[in-house]
Amino acid sequence: MRTLIAIGAALVFSTSAQASTNLVVNGSFENGTAPGGAAFLATNNTTSITGWKVLSTGINYVDNSMWDASDGSRSVELATTAGNGGIWQRISGFAAGYRYRLTFNVSANPFDPALRPKPSRVLVSVTGGVSEIYKYTLNNINTAGNMLYDTVSYDFIASGAMQNVQLRAAVNTQYGPVIDAVNISVVPEVSTWAMLIAGFSLVGLTSRRRNRAAVAA
Repeated sequence: MRTLIAIGAALVFSTSAQASTNLVVNGSFENGTAPGGAAFLATNNTTSITGWKVLSTGINYVDNSMWDASDGSRSVELATTAGNGGIWQRISGFAAGYRYRLTFNVSANPFDPALRPKPSRVLVSVTGGVSEIYKYTLNNINTAGNMLYDTVSYDFIASGAMQNVQLRAAVNTQYGPVIDAVNISVVPEVSTWAMLIAGFSLVGLTSRRRNRAAVAA
């Protein structure tokens, strides 16, 4: 009996650990050269933010002295005075054919002088997947100390052990979307959870029967 419970618990913990493991390196941008407020990073920069390569026209690497991050003290604005920018990472650890979920927090530059509400958009793409554009609306209550981050989810099927992940601005302005807390983890299959639930139900039923037998004796 105890062995069955131990096995069931081990399966649950193993499945939960796999589902919660973040495959992204430095997803909250905390590791890198201190931006000292806000630092412009030019295209092809691969050293300023650990694990990430800068795309297109560059990005702004920002710390909490400029505006609040959603996780830790640093975030990335996917636009600069040069135009729309983006970041890219080649990520390992995938299993081909499995479903994964990419999530990130998104807001927008709170110093944008444009009339509000104003939409700000992020283009997400993963190797072999369909690109998606996600909209964030900057409102009058958005401030540097109250960024009002939303969480975006994007599901995809891994095509191999290595996947390229890109996040780009999809706006025609120097004031762009702000992102933080990028995470990719496997989505547990429904059948896996069903098996675990069935296993624990069986363990519970066996336990109740033994308890009744003990009382009857």
